[in-house]
Amino acid sequence: MTAAILKSEDATKCFPTGIARGEAFINRHVERNQLQKNILANRHLVLMAPRRYGKTSLITEVASEINIPFCMVDFMTVHDDLTVRDALYEKVGKLVMELLPPIQQAKEKLLNIFGSMKPELALSAFGQKLTFHTPSNPISNIVDVLLKLDEAAVHFDKRAIIFIDEMQQISFLKNASSIEGSIRHAVERSRNITYCFSGSSRHLLRKMFGDKERPLYRLCHTFELERIAKEHYRQSLNKLALERWAEHLSSESFEAVLDLTESHPFYVNALCQVLWMEKNVPSMTEVQETWRNYVRDNRHIISDDVIGLSLNQKKVLSILAKEPAKEIYGAGFTVKTGLSLSSIRKAVDVLMEKDLIHVVNAHYTLVDPAIRYYLDNLL
Repeated sequence: MTAAILKSEDATKCFPTGIARGEAFINRHVERNQLQKNILANRHLVLMAPRRYGKTSLITEVASEINIPFCMVDFMTVHDDLTVRDALYEKVGKLVMELLPPIQQAKEKLLNIFGSMKPELALSAFGQKLTFHTPSNPISNIVDVLLKLDEAAVHFDKRAIIFIDEMQQISFLKNASSIEGSIRHAVERSRNITYCFSGSSRHLLRKMFGDKERPLYRLCHTFELERIAKEHYRQSLNKLALERWAEHLSSESFEAVLDLTESHPFYVNALCQVLWMEKNVPSMTEVQETWRNYVRDNRHIISDDVIGLSLNQKKVLSILAKEPAKEIYGAGFTVKTGLSLSSIRKAVDVLMEKDLIHVVNAHYTLVDPAIRYYLDNLL
């Protein structure tokens, strides 16, 4: 946004709750620089962060800045090796067209590279893409399509990025080890394709890439994404406040925004999107009331992560929502919960696996500020 005055309808552009692009993308200068260096060096990555931390926005922004073709493969709904293969086929078929020079000989060479996969150039509403017609041997197909993509990139002297999201879903599949092994085989041999893996469960990703018994052990450099620093938010929000209301947020209002959202990128945007629709700069009380209304109105979504938990898991989560705990296995916490030590351990293991709690400054605390507020203030 470069206009002198922002209108209320610009709020969704300034504070998107989906992928943030351009001026809506706040800071991350250090992370962007580090990712660029790794990608240009063809160093494969595991991008670790809680859900809705802006992982996709970050990798999309970096790919745009270094002008490298990029595709995102989402494994959220894969349920067997065939759907994993088809997800890769769909995205690779589109990505490879971005590597292709606009001459007929290049198309002929591309078809020749993928010849064993019976390729066909198809025209869709989104442009041309390469489709494949292969026997139903998904494990070998996965290796083939990724190796052929890299071969094409090398031949045309192009670079590309494949961002595989919800990678942890592979862990639940029948042929998980074979699928992971096929992906490793292709990634290790990649020369011009850089792979970035991510997902909504850091616990499962750490097992997948950190367990020496797993095929993907130490395949990638682990990159931890932290919350955006307060000073960067201050610069951005004050700039947008001036453009919207011709004055800064008060220090009290600014602190309320970041305290309530705990600087969680998704919730900062969700809250500010509503605030920036108002005619006047919000007071601290108005920030607090807006946040309360947001959590209340979205409780059916926010509570989804809690509803499926066991009674013991809910009890531990509710107590941590009121106050982070350091000695979670000590006598004090067992008294608060009324649970045995073994029951607490089991509950904590599940909550960590679901990425509902994590450890910050040696204290166990909730990951999601909206869940915390819902449990502590609205129930």
